[in-house]
This record gives sequence, structure tokens and C-alpha cells, in this order.
Amino acid sequence: AVVSTQSTGKKESTYSIGSLGVCDNDCNKIDFTYCSVNNLELAADLDKHVSQFHSELRGSVNAGQTRNGTIALEFFEKKKARWPFAAEFFTWESWEVRVELVSATSTPEQQRRQEVIGTELAEKVFYITQMINKSDYLPKTPDIPNDIGNVYHTKYTDIHPFLFRVRYSLTTKPDTQTVGKSVRKLLDYT
Repeated sequence: AVVSTQSTGKKESTYSIGSLGVCDNDCNKIDFTYCSVNNLELAADLDKHVSQFHSELRGSVNAGQTRNGTIALEFFEKKKARWPFAAEFFTWESWEVRVELVSATSTPEQQRRQEVIGTELAEKVFYITQMINKSDYLPKTPDIPNDIGNVYHTKYTDIHPFLFRVRYSLTTKPDTQTVGKSVRKLLDYT
């Protein structure tokens, strides 16, 4: 959804501002539908990153541990550098989603969690949409055709999304002693 609002159409070797086809996507496990740009190349590129994050997040976790992860979508532009320095990358917008992997112990619990996640995702997408519509900064479209690659991805055949990258990180935390658990233990001993 975020990438679709940060994209322009592409016509031959130039760019043009115009309408992009959109499509609805239904999630398999939760009751949630989202819109995306109807571009198979871009969708496959993003799906690759999300699938890697998903696979690693669901990787082996020992009993008594929770798996947490953060996936981020960052939009950036390249700033030309003078010789002998390398180009600089200026991130102008970043969106993060923090995830905690929790195992459901029963089917009713799993269904309840799926409903909660669907509701939370809808709220987050609504919030993101509001924020994108208030965008304070968008990179200037280059006047020189050779500089298009400093602002837009040029690898896609019929679309120019702003330069973006997907990053993620994972952590595995042991089931730590909480205040509630300590108080419960203390009460059990007295």
C-alpha cells in the first residue's frame, strides 16, 4: 500500500505522472484485504523480502522463548558526491512494523488472535494512509534524464517507484521474569 502511493507510471524510457492500476489482495490467514499497485515485478520484489522475513521469524525457537522482529520500508534518494567520495543516501520516509511471534494453544485462541491482528492491521493501514496524504517531503523529480535513478527505481518495466529498501531484524528473547510473575511467586511462598 505504501509503495503504491510512492510510485509513478513509466512510458518507454521516460517517466510520467499518471494513474497506476491497483489490485486488491486478500490475506490467507487473517480477514484483511489491502490494495497494491498492479505490477507483478514490484509485487514479486516486495514479496521476496517479506517472505524472507517471515521464514526467518518462524525459524526454530526454543521453548520458553519468544521471537520478535521488525521489518522496515525506507524511501531514500541518492545524493551525488564529488570525487573521491561515495554517493550519499538520504532516507526521507521510513515505516516499521514490529512483530512478536506467539504460538496459539487452541483453535479458538488462534481465531481470536487472527481477528485482533486483522483489526490492528486495518488501523495501521488507515494511519499510514493519513500520514502519506500529509507528506512533508517528496524528492524533486530530476530535470536530467540520467539523474532519474537518483530518485526512482528504474529496474521495473512499466512503473517508477521512488527508491526504496526493505530491512528487517530479528531477536529471540528468553521468557524473562516479569514483575507479575515475581509477585505471583512471592505470594505462593507466603
